[in-house]
Amino acid sequence: MCEIKNISCNEVAQNDLKFAIYTTADFLKFMEQLNTPHRHNYYMILLNNKNHGAQLIDFVECPIEPFSITCMHLGQVHQWLNYDSIEGYVLVFESDFFALRYQNYQLSEFSFLSYRHEQPYINISEEKFNHIESIAVWMLREFNGNEVNFEKCLRSLLNIMLIELNRLFEPANKNAEFSQSLQLIHHFEELIDKYYKEKHFVKDYASIMHVRPNYLNAICNEVTNSSAGDLIRNRILIEAKRLLLYEKKTASEIAYELGFVDNSYFGRFFKKYENYTPDGFKKKYLKN
Repeated sequence: MCEIKNISCNEVAQNDLKFAIYTTADFLKFMEQLNTPHRHNYYMILLNNKNHGAQLIDFVECPIEPFSITCMHLGQVHQWLNYDSIEGYVLVFESDFFALRYQNYQLSEFSFLSYRHEQPYINISEEKFNHIESIAVWMLREFNGNEVNFEKCLRSLLNIMLIELNRLFEPANKNAEFSQSLQLIHHFEELIDKYYKEKHFVKDYASIMHVRPNYLNAICNEVTNSSAGDLIRNRILIEAKRLLLYEKKTASEIAYELGFVDNSYFGRFFKKYENYTPDGFKKKYLKN
């Protein structure tokens, strides 16, 4: 397979704002260009109003259903599979676009935008979808109108949409204690993204976070139904799969890049959790 392509926000936004909103009909030209695996360096939100489709996100096929919302974060590998008939809106943006207006209020406030333990995908009622869609319609009008202070208006509308989406993605019965636990997981996942190539053990992250490993593990099990070790291993495995399938690197090179002491240890690790050797996984995936 060809090397995975990194796609910048400017390539799809086609402006210097680091933000764009399209109807899916207008975004179709980009879908056609991006129907092979590619890596995002931006956030993407898909609001689908009608019909069905599918997309591949980090080796998992995700349905696109009526009244559904899909959010993608930085670094994920994405591929449009079935998209011709969906109707809705696509937003793309970088954190810089948001931060220019909200200097002390970062995108990290919206934990659903950076979920690693699950894919932010949700089906909602038609009434709730129409409410979110109304913000998108206003946003599209501002984006295309290019009137005075339209950038400020767009940042404000994006903030409103993210607040509304956060309410949908976060549990309705969330209490203060659960909210703190979720923030801890969010911080843990950020650290995993930063250090997964060099730190493979829970104790390393617990030390950085100034908590006990057992406590971190208990919170992970409570919030994600996965252990802290599972979250670390899953991140390593996702990157290993990306490198195996989309970049021209040997298993030895991947083992070195991901911080394993040698190729044989990496091979045992991969087979233990995937039931295939790295080469076996690659052959199976390409065959399917």
